[in-house]
Amino acid sequence: MKLLFSASNALNKWLKTDLPRLPTREGKQAGVNTLKSDSTAMCWQAHVIDNRYKSYEKTIIVCEANSRFVFFIPVIVRLTVDELTKLLTMEWQAMLAETLESYQSADGRMPRSEIALLLSELSDITFNVEWVKNTDLSINGHICDAGIWVEQILREQGASQLSARQATELAIYLNTSVKRITNKETKRKEKVIPINKLLAYCQALVKSECLGDVNEVASHDACDLSNVVYLKHYRK
Repeated sequence: MKLLFSASNALNKWLKTDLPRLPTREGKQAGVNTLKSDSTAMCWQAHVIDNRYKSYEKTIIVCEANSRFVFFIPVIVRLTVDELTKLLTMEWQAMLAETLESYQSADGRMPRSEIALLLSELSDITFNVEWVKNTDLSINGHICDAGIWVEQILREQGASQLSARQATELAIYLNTSVKRITNKETKRKEKVIPINKLLAYCQALVKSECLGDVNEVASHDACDLSNVVYLKHYRK
């Protein structure tokens, strides 16, 4: 199975590399193709922002294509593609576990034993990492909103960089908050909670590995750009 990381132009430049472009679909604009996680590929959009104007301290923001599940990697030195790949392949599962441990759903909190089992089953899946240069505009709106959060927190605290704990806490909050998503297939707006959607997708992946194939792993959901979660809610 493919683990596809789609780097924005800013991240591609920061990495000082020249990643291949995602092949352009017929009739679509180059460099802004839609990403879709399914039974053959898990797709993440990745971007990097300056914590302040032209600062050495930066934050890498990564967002899963279907669920809009997001996480943050604070950095102060430039990474290679291989170094970043190692971080991302570990961090998305670690953030999934952290969020599940903290999230109180309508059915209660997921037991740690079930979280551990899910991670074990995910680790049995062979993910082949691939990098491309592309920006899915529907995901980019969520990444921009996440970047605003980072900037607001740093500005109000007079800090130059998110701590590891702050990065985790912010990701957990955003991933357990309701987001508005426009489903491109139905053209209808939906309210989703990213952790629920990513969990369902991962469970379907595990099931597909057991059954050999499953077509309904996850449908692509496009999202509008008016999706800001307010800092005042985070503080409560």
